[in-house]
Amino acid sequence: MSHVTLQGLVEDRAADGDNLAVTWLFVALFVPQLVIGPFAGVLADRLERRRVVVACYIAGATTAAALAVLTAASDAPPLWAVYLLALALGSSFSFIGPSAGALVVNSVHADDVASAISMQAAVQNMTRVAGPILAAGIIASGRFHLGFAGFALATATAALLMTRVEVAPHEIVPDSLGVFGRMAVGFRHARERTPAVLAIATVAVASVFGVAHTALIPSFTSEVLGEDAGRFGVIVAATGIGAIVGALTVGYSKREPSMTRGAASLFLYGICLTGFAMSETLAVAVAWQVVLGFFYFGTMTTLQTLVQQVVADDMRGRVMSLFGIAWGGLVWVGTLILGLAADSRGLDLGERTTLLSTGAVLMVYGAVVSFASRSMPTGSSYPD
Repeated sequence: MSHVTLQGLVEDRAADGDNLAVTWLFVALFVPQLVIGPFAGVLADRLERRRVVVACYIAGATTAAALAVLTAASDAPPLWAVYLLALALGSSFSFIGPSAGALVVNSVHADDVASAISMQAAVQNMTRVAGPILAAGIIASGRFHLGFAGFALATATAALLMTRVEVAPHEIVPDSLGVFGRMAVGFRHARERTPAVLAIATVAVASVFGVAHTALIPSFTSEVLGEDAGRFGVIVAATGIGAIVGALTVGYSKREPSMTRGAASLFLYGICLTGFAMSETLAVAVAWQVVLGFFYFGTMTTLQTLVQQVVADDMRGRVMSLFGIAWGGLVWVGTLILGLAADSRGLDLGERTTLLSTGAVLMVYGAVVSFASRSMPTGSSYPD
C-alpha cells in the first residue's frame, strides 16, 4: 500500500509521460538497501533479531505518519520532500530485511524451513493484492494521506505483534573483528557455499531486468494500453495474485530447491514479461501479470530457500543481507536503466520496446544458468 500510494502520488505530481519522476522514487526507496544492507546483516548476526525488527517497524510507522501529515497539509507537496521521506522509508525496510528473514528460520524446525519461507513470501505477496486494491480508490480520489496513515497504523500494529513472538535464540559467535571484517567473513562464507553466490547473482539479474519493470507500469498503462494511469494498481494486484500461488507451490513441492529450478523459472518469467509487453488491452496485460507473478516469486522463493539452507546460522544475517542487496538494493539500477531507455530524454525506445528487451535478457540468462548448474550441490549437501 505504501509503495503503490507513493507511485500514485509521484505520478500525480509529475508531468505527463515523465518516466524519470517515478524512477527517482524507486532510487530513493531502494538505494538504502545497497548501502545499509551489509551493516544490517552484521546487526542480524550480532544483536537480538526480534528487537531489530521491532525498531525498524517503529521507524517505518513514524515515516509513514510524516508522509500522511505532508500530503494532508498540501494537495501539491514538493517532490523533493516526498523523495526524502521515501528514502527514510526505504532505510527502515533495509535494516529489517536480514533480521526478518533469519527470524523465520529461527522459528521453525530445519525440516520446515522451505515451507516457512514460502509462507512468509505468500503472506508478503498477499499485501501486493490487498495493498493496490485498497490504494486504488485513494489514488483516484487524490487523498494520498489516507494511504500513508493506513500504512502507519498497520506497521505500528506489526511492531506490537512482534513483541509477542517467541523464537529460538540464535548463537552469537564471539570474535574480535570489526564491522567490515564481519562483512568480509560473511562474503567468504557465501563464496564457499557454491550455490549461494550464483543464487544471489541470479536474484540481482532478476531485480535489474525484472522487478524494475514495475516502474514502467503506470506509463505503460496510460501510453500503451490507453487506460487511466491510476489503473496500474489493478496490474500490480494481478502480479500479487500470481505471486502468492508461486510462493506456495514452491513451499509445498517435494522437490529440493536448486539453481537449475530457479534459473528455469526465471526463463519462464522472461517469456511472461515479453507477453505482457505485447499486450494491447488491460485484460490481457492483467492475465500476463498473474502468470508473471507466479514465475517471478516462484523463482525468488526457490533461490531464497536454497540460500537459507546452505548457510550456517551464525552467518545467516550477513549472507541474507547480500541476498537483500541483490533483490532490493539493485532495483533502482534497473529502474534508472529502464526509465532512461523508455523516456524521451533518454533513448526514447518507449515502454513496449524497453520491456521486450528486458524480457529477452531474462530468457537468455535463465536458459544459460539452468543448463550450467545441473550438477551444482543443493541444500542437503550442507547439513550445518
